[in-house]
Amino acid sequence: MFFGDELPKNNDYAALIVLGGDGTILHRTEYANKAQIPIVGINCGKLGFLSEFETNETENAIKLLKNNDLVIDDRLTLEISFNCKTYYALNDVSVSRAYEDAKRIIVDLCVQIGEEKLPEVLGDGLIIATPTGSTAYSLSAGGAILEPHIDAFCITPIAAHSLISRAVVCSGSNVCTVTNNGGAKAGVFIDGKLVGYLGDGDTISVKKAENKTLFLRKHDFDFFARLNSKMQSR
Repeated sequence: MFFGDELPKNNDYAALIVLGGDGTILHRTEYANKAQIPIVGINCGKLGFLSEFETNETENAIKLLKNNDLVIDDRLTLEISFNCKTYYALNDVSVSRAYEDAKRIIVDLCVQIGEEKLPEVLGDGLIIATPTGSTAYSLSAGGAILEPHIDAFCITPIAAHSLISRAVVCSGSNVCTVTNNGGAKAGVFIDGKLVGYLGDGDTISVKKAENKTLFLRKHDFDFFARLNSKMQSR
């Protein structure tokens, strides 16, 4: 069990136990993905959609882990190339207008899926979400809910002023590129964290990561029951 920013230097561990909310788990995604250590989430936050256990179940979680009585739940993860760096996202990458840019009020984005170009996205930006992230920011912007183990991702425009105003679901085998056509400067957010800005002509590339992010779940885990329970409590 690790606290704060302390992380193990090797992967000789059965699991990474994360106490916190969804944001805390997302903060550990890249490490867990690269090390291929499964995550056991214990919800100490509000929604806790990614966690498998509530705080009052901590003792039971440890017992099930020790008895090897949990099952692997592997989740598609995005690999994003931007500014000569590589990032990983369990939920989503979003490109949205920088509000301090007073000269231009909308972004103009060119989206290409493989060799095919979509009509330009004019508006506040777009979200590229994994099946896991389809119930997060993408859902609030009108995106589709994807079953967790579908090999696909969802492209959802944000407040679109264009023909592309609905979400587009693409095969996970595709590489998606997003280019700023010269509209407003746009922020690039990886799982909600700002990592830089997309200026005129700049491009990001998004594809399925080689490794999936692993979670440990109870045997009776039911995605749709979890979705109904969590959404009704909000």
